[in-house]
Amino acid sequence: MISPPGVTLLLLAACSAPPLAAPPSCVLATDHLVPTDDGATIALHHHPGRGAPVVLVHGISSNATFWDLDHDHSLAAWLAREGFDPWVVDLRGHGRARRRDDGAPQISGWTVDDYGVHDVAAAVAYVRAVTGWRQVGYVGHSMGGMVGAIYVAAGGLDLSPAILVGSPATFDRDAPLFEPARVALGAAGTGLFWVESDLGGELAAALGPAVPGQLQYRLYNPKNFLPDTERRMLRSVASPMSREEMQHFARMLTHERFESADGARDWTADFRAVAPPVLAIAGGADEIGRPELVRPWVEGAAGPARYVEVAGYGHLDLGLGEDAERDVFPHIGEWLRAHPPTR
Repeated sequence: MISPPGVTLLLLAACSAPPLAAPPSCVLATDHLVPTDDGATIALHHHPGRGAPVVLVHGISSNATFWDLDHDHSLAAWLAREGFDPWVVDLRGHGRARRRDDGAPQISGWTVDDYGVHDVAAAVAYVRAVTGWRQVGYVGHSMGGMVGAIYVAAGGLDLSPAILVGSPATFDRDAPLFEPARVALGAAGTGLFWVESDLGGELAAALGPAVPGQLQYRLYNPKNFLPDTERRMLRSVASPMSREEMQHFARMLTHERFESADGARDWTADFRAVAPPVLAIAGGADEIGRPELVRPWVEGAAGPARYVEVAGYGHLDLGLGEDAERDVFPHIGEWLRAHPPTR
């Protein structure tokens, strides 16, 4: 956790870092690079609003555009219209945070733990310092929900409520994609510094249904997308995966639990023991964050908890489907209103 003086230093450092969009002032920045306490850099994209601040975090091999693809496919824009103040994060090595604020590339050297302990901590501290709110709301997709849980379990009690969208709380060896994912992540994490998954997105966008085995449809239900949205999504939302991140996921899949990189912490159990009000949302057709893997977040949670399953939705549809604004976003808005952050 970051101490109050650390929050002040973090804000000063962030305000002196080079902005990505040359805003008139740090507080009003649309895009800004923010340092973490371990020397990395994240990026924040701000849709200014007058209500409670909400931090939005993407999943594995993704970036901030998952929550903000365009005006018609954007939880960030929807939240701003609904009276919230959304801040969309690019974790280190993703999207606008492919490089540190000094221009050095961020390629590898961190685990999933680092996203929660350092990157989410930097985002929350920065938003709290800029807005003056004691707490911020949190929405994470897939791994983004998992790293939010790490932050809470590690002592981040200034995050409330927590909304986990398509985020596995555990892993199941009998799941159809389990073994291929475990083998692929383990092999890539051993032999490569990083994987340029954004190139795969470009290929899928170009080939469409001609992709061998139509593998991209394991990530989403094509019935929930118009062709143009599907192509823009595939070309925009993918970012590289780093070596240690892949190794960490391979170990979690092998041990069938959401655990720390050293195996000492069961992050799901530790989160549930101190959980803020938690909403877990699953897609009924999701092959990654399958409903039975998402539901355990609310089982035995310390605080108010709710589970919602959206029929017919795959993994990426939960944020980018044509009707997500009707089928998914209202659940998020309702939970934020029912359990608002403390000012």
